Amino acid sequence: MMGAGGYATTGGFGGAQGQGGGGAAAPPFDPAPFCRPGEINVHEVMDMKRAFDMIDEDRSGLIDADELQGAAVALGIPMEENIQVLLGTEKITFEMFFNRMTAKLTPDDKVDDIMNIFEMFDHDFTGTISFENLQNVARMIGASETPQNIQEMLSTLDTDGDGELDPIDFYTCLVSGMRLRLDEEDRRRRERSEAMGREQWAAGSVSGDLSRATSGQGSGMHRAPTAQSGGLR
Repeated sequence: MMGAGGYATTGGFGGAQGQGGGGAAAPPFDPAPFCRPGEINVHEVMDMKRAFDMIDEDRSGLIDADELQGAAVALGIPMEENIQVLLGTEKITFEMFFNRMTAKLTPDDKVDDIMNIFEMFDHDFTGTISFENLQNVARMIGASETPQNIQEMLSTLDTDGDGELDPIDFYTCLVSGMRLRLDEEDRRRRERSEAMGREQWAAGSVSGDLSRATSGQGSGMHRAPTAQSGGLR
């Protein structure tokens, strides 16, 4: 949920896949380009595609705020103007939808950007994010979290024990998570760089040994005829 982790529908997201407005069948959807090793697998991509197709009522391959609003109403989720926080005002493809749903916070994101995300979850305008808010957004975007997962996450992030996330809880959660993720990514880059350095050093050592061995053999072969020639005299 919220652009990281598993993305799988919790059920009820049927819908045809990839039929255009003219009724002609489109090529089968290939989830492979959307998979991210260790983050998003093929099953989760397919479930997000089913969620997209459920929203895409006219089967145009594009969705907009009006279609998402219709899906929200069908699911009994009062999203209202928060729909535009999720999708914007333009029609988007599945690729754009997928990228938005799996986007990660960056140091360039401002407080207002984070609060816009908060408002998307707080679709009933209570000023806090409840278990029901999280569950509704999970259903809307096709996230895989079970009710138990959502409750555990909420309990972990809820600092005052009221069972809901206030803006400070939410901001702290996202910023801390971003910092941990960036530190982990930096650590992995350093490890890869060090591993490449060791491989290059080993390759250089082997190359040098072979060069010296070849040079030594060449010198020996050159001296042998001279010794034989001296013996003949």
